[in-house]
Amino acid sequence: MIFIKRLALVTFLFVVTVTSVSAKNKINVFVSILPQQNFVQQVGGEYVDVHVMVGPGQNPTTYEPTPQQMAALANADIYFSIGVPFEKVWLDKIMQSNNNLEIVECCKSLSDIDGHSHDDENSLDPHIWTSPKKVILLVKLIEKALIKVNVENSAVFKSFADSFINKLNKLDESIDSQLSGLQQRNFIVSHPSWGYFSRDYNLTQISIEQNGKEIQARSMVRLIKLAKQKNIKAVFVQKQFNDKAALTIAKEIHAAVYEIDPLAFDYIDNMNDVTNKIVKGLSNE
Repeated sequence: MIFIKRLALVTFLFVVTVTSVSAKNKINVFVSILPQQNFVQQVGGEYVDVHVMVGPGQNPTTYEPTPQQMAALANADIYFSIGVPFEKVWLDKIMQSNNNLEIVECCKSLSDIDGHSHDDENSLDPHIWTSPKKVILLVKLIEKALIKVNVENSAVFKSFADSFINKLNKLDESIDSQLSGLQQRNFIVSHPSWGYFSRDYNLTQISIEQNGKEIQARSMVRLIKLAKQKNIKAVFVQKQFNDKAALTIAKEIHAAVYEIDPLAFDYIDNMNDVTNKIVKGLSNE
């Protein structure tokens, strides 16, 4: 009986030790937005500990990191940036907080659509993650960065990445299949988050927000006229941004209003939800 108790104690201490070492050896990762957190977790699995800067419902345009986040960044191994506006102010400060921090810029190499910033005429649209095709490239970039830090688990990262890419290819095929037969190809959005999605699936997003600013009265009149000409019957809003103008326009054109969120954590489920709402809105149901 004493032997069994001692064996159980030794086993417990072994498990605790292994768990402790495993937690200690995880790659400490920070990302800017929730979809990135999902991507890194998909590729890194149990070998990463992923922290997100901009939480649910928060606006990446106006966001400011908390003192707790800045302190935690001092112990981070990798920061995956994505080109969202708050990074322009804070990324240099984040780098200064940790000289050993590896900054991986996810947006610069993948962005190829003109942006909508009112303070930078040369900006590119950072919303690459609304395109499953772009996310596949992003996953490969994440895989490469994790292997650089933890080469002994390179085969695991590759396996996880390949599995996720397979799911993303199926998602892309599903979205294309659902959207390809729609006659209406134009949709109104409160914030221009869907440029890459629109290009992938031959749609046209018409943004209420213009050059990073709220729409002015004359522009709103022109947009309403355009919407009536194109028989647009759906307006899509995003909870991180003011929807007052969107609701006004929807009322004028007798359109339904749908909320879609490009910043949701569960990427595949969210993109399926977005697709379903766009199909419904563009079908005038």
